[in-house]
Amino acid sequence: MSAPGYPVDLHTHSLRSDGALEPEALIRRAAARGVRVQALSDHDTLAGQAEALRVGQEVGVRVIPSTELNTESEWGDAHVLGYFLDPNDVALEERLRWLRDNRGRRIELMVENLNRLGYIVSLARVLEIAQGGALGRPHLAQALFEAGHVPSYDAAFDTLLSKDHPAYVARVGLTPLEAVQLVRAHHGAPSLAHPFTVDRIEELLPSLVEAGLAGIECYYGSHPASSTVSCLALARKHDLVPTGGSDFHGRGAHGTDLGGVFVPLECVDELEARAARPAGGTMLRAVEGKP
Repeated sequence: MSAPGYPVDLHTHSLRSDGALEPEALIRRAAARGVRVQALSDHDTLAGQAEALRVGQEVGVRVIPSTELNTESEWGDAHVLGYFLDPNDVALEERLRWLRDNRGRRIELMVENLNRLGYIVSLARVLEIAQGGALGRPHLAQALFEAGHVPSYDAAFDTLLSKDHPAYVARVGLTPLEAVQLVRAHHGAPSLAHPFTVDRIEELLPSLVEAGLAGIECYYGSHPASSTVSCLALARKHDLVPTGGSDFHGRGAHGTDLGGVFVPLECVDELEARAARPAGGTMLRAVEGKP
């Protein structure tokens, strides 16, 4: 185990999507690293939250139920993190299931592309790697590496699976605006993830802020210091909470270790407060007897 990390990590992944650890193991590792507040933010799913919450109580980690919504639009690789969501929200789960179904079909098409190109991989093996989690390109990258088609997990993205590469298939799902609206509709706090993977971010932000964007991920492992400074300026300009996290997956070179990025503790309370109010700033009232 490496040196202890910082106490707040608001961007982590488990086997319920494209991470390498079960939620229990992820939370225990975070606790051992010194993390005290952690968001389990698997892609397009809230599965694993009950397990994470239970283990968090045991080991002294406050777990924030979250998800990372992948989007498709002219803005490029824009992801929206939704914080303080209810894992038992049936309507939200129906919407997330639709997104996961689209993910599955996308991976099927990418497998077909790879096989047509001569990179033979089995969809069954990709499903085995995913272990029931939300399917994604990392599972396909692992299958390619296992089959000897690429020298490393990351090389699969560099040569085959990323946009403008031969096996890539575009997502079918939400736009960034729809992702923010979805999180807001279910009383969460949306934050724009790793914003410097987004094309023309200054053009995109105003519409997201108007829809209720609460935060922007300024503290991120692969951001150089200059990007963090630029992001903090955007946060001030648009009155957004500067959030952050490791984006820990536990495989490949993606993200840093748990707690590996400094994130101010006060941003957690501010995000939680913003989850309770709409874009206009007025506190949400109870609707149909629900808080």
